[in-house]
Amino acid sequence: MLMQPYRLSGKLRRQTRLRQSGMTLIELMIAMAVMSIGMLGSVGMILAGMQSNARNKNDSTAVVLDQEILEMFATLNNYPKTGTVTIDDCGLTAGAANSHLASLVEGAFPAGNGATIYTGATAPLPANVGDINWTAAAPAFATSAVAGYAMNYVACNGDTFEVRWNVMQVNPNASGVSRISLLTVSSRQTSAKGSDSGMLFSQPTTLKTLIEN
Repeated sequence: MLMQPYRLSGKLRRQTRLRQSGMTLIELMIAMAVMSIGMLGSVGMILAGMQSNARNKNDSTAVVLDQEILEMFATLNNYPKTGTVTIDDCGLTAGAANSHLASLVEGAFPAGNGATIYTGATAPLPANVGDINWTAAAPAFATSAVAGYAMNYVACNGDTFEVRWNVMQVNPNASGVSRISLLTVSSRQTSAKGSDSGMLFSQPTTLKTLIEN
């Protein structure tokens, strides 16, 4: 008996179609699952990049604040001197910048005057000796009416930074007066614009300079 090729091929075509029915939907679901996993990974990278950019911005602002105080103190005539120097920030109160009476008076080695600094006995690492100790209580805050060795500085982007400094006598001469002072300045972000929450994991930046009077 002769086979009927046309009827048989039509039957095979129908069976093939039946076996392949639903495959397009399954493939689409698999592709969507793979794409979702890839997008989740991309979101994590985007968030990490945003956090890194924000951290770099905050570190840069803190370094600028440290540098501003170093340069302001270093350019004073007959330094060190008694009294204060006025530092204005970008926080506006009644149309005027917030002023801070930053104290200038130095203290004897090794404690200095102002913010507490790490010593060999208190530093967590040898490299931290001489840095500002942020675990210690802050010194008096400088305001427009009160002199101090710390301040809450409002940056021009609206973020607030706490700044602390220490002025130390390093080489007193025969008369007991130091010709060189070591100025150590450290700052860290305490709040971001539009938020009252503290920046718990913001790392302080520290700069130092020697000033000759």
